[in-house]
Amino acid sequence: MKNLHGCFKWLFLISISICLLTSFLCNKVRTNNATYYVDSWGGDDDNDGKSFATAWRSFKNVNTTEFLPGDSILFKCNGIWSGQLWPKGSGKKESPIVISKYGQGNPPIFNGEGRVANTVYLYNQEYWELHNLEITNYRADDSKLKRGIFILAEDFGVVHHLHINNLNIHDVNGDMSTRKNGGIILEIIGSEVPTWFDDVQIENCIIYDVDRIGINNFSSWDRRTLDENLNWHPSQNIAIRNNYFQRCGGNGLIIRVTDRPIFEHNIFKNNGVHGTGNSNYIFNCDNGLIQYNEAYLTHYTDGTPDGGGFNSDWRCKNTIIQYNYSHDNEHGGQLICNDGGVGTSFNDGTIIRYNVYQNNGHHVFRVAGTPTNVKVYNNTIYVGPEQTDIKIIWHKDWGGFADGMEYYNNIFHNLGKNSIYDFGESTNNIFSHNIFSGIQASGEPDDGSKITSDPQFINGGFGQIGWDSVKGYQLSKTSPAIDTGILIPGHATEDYFGNPVPFGDTQIDIGAFEFQENRNNRDR
Repeated sequence: MKNLHGCFKWLFLISISICLLTSFLCNKVRTNNATYYVDSWGGDDDNDGKSFATAWRSFKNVNTTEFLPGDSILFKCNGIWSGQLWPKGSGKKESPIVISKYGQGNPPIFNGEGRVANTVYLYNQEYWELHNLEITNYRADDSKLKRGIFILAEDFGVVHHLHINNLNIHDVNGDMSTRKNGGIILEIIGSEVPTWFDDVQIENCIIYDVDRIGINNFSSWDRRTLDENLNWHPSQNIAIRNNYFQRCGGNGLIIRVTDRPIFEHNIFKNNGVHGTGNSNYIFNCDNGLIQYNEAYLTHYTDGTPDGGGFNSDWRCKNTIIQYNYSHDNEHGGQLICNDGGVGTSFNDGTIIRYNVYQNNGHHVFRVAGTPTNVKVYNNTIYVGPEQTDIKIIWHKDWGGFADGMEYYNNIFHNLGKNSIYDFGESTNNIFSHNIFSGIQASGEPDDGSKITSDPQFINGGFGQIGWDSVKGYQLSKTSPAIDTGILIPGHATEDYFGNPVPFGDTQIDIGAFEFQENRNNRDR
């Protein structure tokens, strides 16, 4: 009996060991970056989805699977899927979950058909990447809230690593009364756990024919004043790069409640087509950087406030808008604003430098409300001969007027008829070392170092579509703008084309281009 008892003991221990080993091996295999395939034509939802030959067919299994870090979900090219995609699970650092394509041909199409609020949806999920997809969500004559992609976080803490790359998002209609309707919307709600995004990258996307906004974000953790953060928990590492926005119903791009957001190398064409909207802006952000972008043909709707190029908006500190090209917008080239009648409203420390503004309608610069500590320097402004009644600078009442605006080293070249400078009741404006050339406009400001002679552009006034098409605004070697500017604290070290400022041992030049004789401009 004793030997029999010993045998049972050993058999029990062996069986436990086998179970543990089996469990370990299964878990090890399952976490080793599984790849799932989805084929809308040749797949079957009864398959396991783990090979080309055993691909799933619809969103059904994708939406009910808890994916693990390192997994990939690949949709076959030329396929079309309807409804909402909501995969479950989260990745982890250095092992995100990736949705992309496989095979040859056109990108996979995800079509919400207007039957769902969101074609692609994530909730309290992080470490996800979306690549190489086409997304739409349209139903004729439907005004219900709709998005192409909606990423929602609620009382989650830090939401890490959301990368969106090379997507074609278009034809998303719906509710034009809210900025939560659009192409890509990220939102944070809740009041229990401070929550924010860290590492959002949206790059190389084409976004067109969407209402109301191309890309936008919101956060419930947004309350602060100029001097005190109340429940302000900003997102971090938000970068919007190399995207193309066209015919958005309102704005192309808005980013809110973020520290150090960056917009660069984006193109904004013909936005605001169904209502008010500047092509892009930041709101309630610190240290925003907007650079190397082009905004043009932004539409203006009568009776609405906006329809221009670039904008530094409410509750922002230390925004830098530089190296941008703003042209042929219907209602302004540049806005700096806040509502001075609201106690928590401010706009402090905005810098506008080394930009080119050509043939913008109605006005070039609009300063609305009570921004503080604003510097506008080394910009090139061109008002063409076909333009009439342009306000080159317009200081506008919005709960008050600006005080202490500073303008240095700018070229204001006006060939338009009846152009004016309108400073309203703003006070203590500073102008120094600017060029005011062409036809003298009414209300031209005093400037103790003013130059009124022709700036001698190489071929000014002929900027075309394309960020680098403004080479004609570079200076001829006899230009009075050369070496006649003033260096200000914190001055930029590069001009529009990336050339060093100043050039060698010379003084600062006036305008957006530092004269570079015998030196080639670097591409950007």
